Amino acid sequence: MKCLILYILMAVHEGQCYSTKTKCNVQNKMVDCRHLTMTIVPSNLPVYATSINLSRNSIQIVLGFTFQYFKNLTELDLSSNLIQSINKNAFHGLHSLQSLHLDHNFLQVLPIGMFENLICLQHLWIDHNKLQYNQDEQMTATSKMSSLRSLYFEIYPDFKFPSKWSTLSNLTHLEIFARSAKVKFNKEMFTHIKKIPITFLHLEKVPSISEDFFEHFPKLDSISLWLGNDLPTNPIDQVFKSFGVFKSRNMTNIEIAYSRFDNGFILNWNRLQYLCSICLKRLTLHHLYIKEISLYAMQVFSVRSTCLEYLEISKNLLLDQGGSLFTIVQNFENLKVLKSIGNKHHSRGKRSQASILFSLILPQTLEELYIEDNIDDDLVDIKFMNGHNLRVLSFKNCKFLSCEGSFSGVINVEYFDMSGWSCEKLSIDLLYGFPNLQTLKASGSLGKGFANIARAGSFLSKNLKLQDINLSSNRINSIPNGLFLHPFEQLSSVNMSYNNLTIFPKFHASIQALKKIDMTFNGITHFNDEDIEQIENLGGVGILLRGNPFQCSCKTLQFLKWLSETNQVQDILHLTCVTDKASRRFMSEVISNLKTFEISCKTKIWLAFAIFITSIVIIATITTVIIFRYKYALEYFLLRFKMKMKKYKEFRQEYTYDAFISYSHTDSEWVKDFHDNLKSMGFELCLDAKDFIAGYGIAENMVNAIDSSRKVIFVITDNFLKSTWGSYEMEMTRMHAFQKGREDMVIVVVRDNIKVTDMPETMKNKWFKITCIQWPNNDNLPYNTEEIFYEKMKMSLKIKEETTLLYSRNSAV
Repeated sequence: MKCLILYILMAVHEGQCYSTKTKCNVQNKMVDCRHLTMTIVPSNLPVYATSINLSRNSIQIVLGFTFQYFKNLTELDLSSNLIQSINKNAFHGLHSLQSLHLDHNFLQVLPIGMFENLICLQHLWIDHNKLQYNQDEQMTATSKMSSLRSLYFEIYPDFKFPSKWSTLSNLTHLEIFARSAKVKFNKEMFTHIKKIPITFLHLEKVPSISEDFFEHFPKLDSISLWLGNDLPTNPIDQVFKSFGVFKSRNMTNIEIAYSRFDNGFILNWNRLQYLCSICLKRLTLHHLYIKEISLYAMQVFSVRSTCLEYLEISKNLLLDQGGSLFTIVQNFENLKVLKSIGNKHHSRGKRSQASILFSLILPQTLEELYIEDNIDDDLVDIKFMNGHNLRVLSFKNCKFLSCEGSFSGVINVEYFDMSGWSCEKLSIDLLYGFPNLQTLKASGSLGKGFANIARAGSFLSKNLKLQDINLSSNRINSIPNGLFLHPFEQLSSVNMSYNNLTIFPKFHASIQALKKIDMTFNGITHFNDEDIEQIENLGGVGILLRGNPFQCSCKTLQFLKWLSETNQVQDILHLTCVTDKASRRFMSEVISNLKTFEISCKTKIWLAFAIFITSIVIIATITTVIIFRYKYALEYFLLRFKMKMKKYKEFRQEYTYDAFISYSHTDSEWVKDFHDNLKSMGFELCLDAKDFIAGYGIAENMVNAIDSSRKVIFVITDNFLKSTWGSYEMEMTRMHAFQKGREDMVIVVVRDNIKVTDMPETMKNKWFKITCIQWPNNDNLPYNTEEIFYEKMKMSLKIKEETTLLYSRNSAV
């Protein structure tokens, strides 16, 4: 039956291996199989691996000899699975294994002999399981690991340190996780640990701790106590009292953290006194809900703690004590690092007082100062005393609305962090007090300030030793003109990510040490020739461009060519672009087919050129046709314009002539008789031979004659129809009649026997709209006499028009 079960498990194992064959990420000799929902360890993992991570899966069982071929494996992570059973030979053959993670599973027992062959194992995690340590026999599995240096495990109420573990002579690092809020840390729990040289101890969840708990840890050098958030009572007093056993001892670190009690507690002398007698180098008090620090207690502590080099008080609820503590820290004789991070200075809705920033007296040995996420006020001029050794200064996430102050007394600061400020107003000399600054962190703080300040390009003009500049997440549309046009000869890294930049900024010609420029997640669509020249002038600088809305179009072809040739864009495989068809593609795909893309662009250019030329030809043809079709209309309006330029002015009066006679000069003899007969009837007629003004153009005289006459008489003969000027005069008359609304001004006299079909188009149109007067040329027709002809002419000429206009030459406008 056991063989059948084993066979089924092996079959499931092989099936699982096949299904996950390509899922694990293998880089060099490191295999990452996290988050793949595996139910058993795959068998096809590379045997040359030095690190295998199988955490966060659903593995339930680890079979014997699973890892027997992994001779070079040094780290194996099986944490956060559903493992309930591990065969005692599961780790057979792992002679080089140094780190083994079995934490966060469902193990109840550790088979005897499971770790016997792990002769190099140094770090073991077995915490957060369901192990029971009430029998020494069950601890035999871990007791023979003589090389073990660190051990992570859980305890339960009434836990006793296994006697078998006393043989772990190299164990120096111990982390203990209390499984229940009923656990009480006392001296009796660790009777057998006195023989082990534990130097580091971490306790997570400390419901209760006795004053003599640490007596069995004679080598202890560093303590980390995470008290817990779900405890029935606050054990803070017990914790401080337990440090009494370290009186006159040298210790490296004490950390007390993560205790949430809404009423908080006061850090007073009754608690701090237990630390004063210890030669302690590092003290960390964070996430403890400290609501107040006794100034007396801190003053005594600062004087007596002559060994303290690192002090951190962070993430507490200090009430109205913002700057008062800084009047005391100067007493620390050897303090090098001071951190006050996220201590919310509650002042019942009021902003903290700006006066705390006028002057800060520092310990003379202080090298790093972190005042982060504490201040919500306007920045004023800050003067530091004893700040000549300060190298790191951080005011990260302080809500300075106005940044018009400055810093003095800290000329040797090399690292300054002003990220997260809310500078709506900015002083141009804010950083002038840091002439030796090498690293500037200004993420999310300068966008509005740069926009509201004149000469923003001079903001870094006094910080010429800068090596690393971070201007990310500032929503800057453009880098202030001249910001990088200073001789930053040591500048190696510039971060301008998560802004709204569209062009590459200009850098000073002396900047040659620049190694990296981060312009990820901006608004860059492409680089123009000037941008590309800037980049190439910076030498071998590497550029990061991921997350920009690049365009892959014929307009950006030059940029795409540059991308295909350069090796300066380090994340080119992650770049995407939008094509003319609004589709998103990987830039590498476009570049790999760049020749085809370029040909398509050239085709588009020639197509556009051909369309342009064709359009010009079509427009020219249409224009020519229109001009030919309406040439008389155009000429008429040009003549009218020309006459206006010569200062003709319209005025109302009687016409100069009763009619203008248009005829062919070949018929001049007949026309003279015609003119004389009409004149004898009392009509004043305009005739070119006697009335046209010398020196004027024929066309201009003709238009002037039409303007000056009530009627225009066309004498239609065979000669007239052959005359170019005859057609011209008819078109001018037609245009004039149309413009002036004088369609009845035309009188047509047909002298010869002419058919309608032989007449020009203009005359045909008139022929069917008006009655023409026929010259008598056939005596057999009734009423076809000269007397009747002239009687008709007399009647036609006597008809008056409602409007009579005349152009008077050379009158003022």
